[in-house]
Amino acid sequence: MRLGRDEFDVDTGQQQEATERYDEGRGLIGGDPNKRPDHIRWRPIPEDQPYFRLIDISAQKRARLDGFLHEGKQGNEGKAASSARPLEVEIGFGNGEFLLGRSARLVDRRFLGFEVKRNLCRALVREAGAASLGNLWISDDDARWALPQLALAGQVDVIHVLYPDPWWKRRHQVKRLFTLPFLDLVHTLLVPGGLLHARSDVEGYAELIVELVGEHGGFGANDPALAAPFDSDPPTRREAYCRSIDRPFWTMAFIRHASAGKSDGNK
Repeated sequence: MRLGRDEFDVDTGQQQEATERYDEGRGLIGGDPNKRPDHIRWRPIPEDQPYFRLIDISAQKRARLDGFLHEGKQGNEGKAASSARPLEVEIGFGNGEFLLGRSARLVDRRFLGFEVKRNLCRALVREAGAASLGNLWISDDDARWALPQLALAGQVDVIHVLYPDPWWKRRHQVKRLFTLPFLDLVHTLLVPGGLLHARSDVEGYAELIVELVGEHGGFGANDPALAAPFDSDPPTRREAYCRSIDRPFWTMAFIRHASAGKSDGNK
């Protein structure tokens, strides 16, 4: 497993481009699916699996997905009923150790995972099937593109972003997940009092995350103690590796304020 260069820097031009062109899909891994050439087609996803790709999801699977995500929705207010199980989202689950372990342990919660590496999605859905988990769906879409289409505003209890790719090269920095528009999305998805839980073994990235969340204004101050309940869950492969070589990592946890506090970064 690679350590990376640990020379994390922020190119303000790339950061500004990622912010200003966020709504155009700038920085999406693989680009905007709606703009891909017709000859690019990924391997079809079996209809019976709790695994989806929005660009080619069938109406029947979309109905099942919506039933899972909007469990207990009542009336026309778009609010989840009190009987709905809490919903957690992990963005970039990698090999899935944390997501699989947590969903197996907490069957009274629903889990939605995103990972752009399709081979890792196929592996995880097999493991989830072997464990007969009925509370987990996954997608190989870029979460920044897919989540706004799932009508989950104010319905997510926890969002996990564990060891996001630092995208070391300057020309790739536009792909970094954490930007003010991304935090707008997180703020929109979380219930008031919901939690954004992030971890990184790149000190510079951790510092950038804390800085951006503070600048956003829609979240409380970083309080790593809020992430203590997750310490009983299996670590990600990256975290296990860091622990094995005594490499430091940083845990961040932010509560979503009840009031609107969205940035003007992509306006």
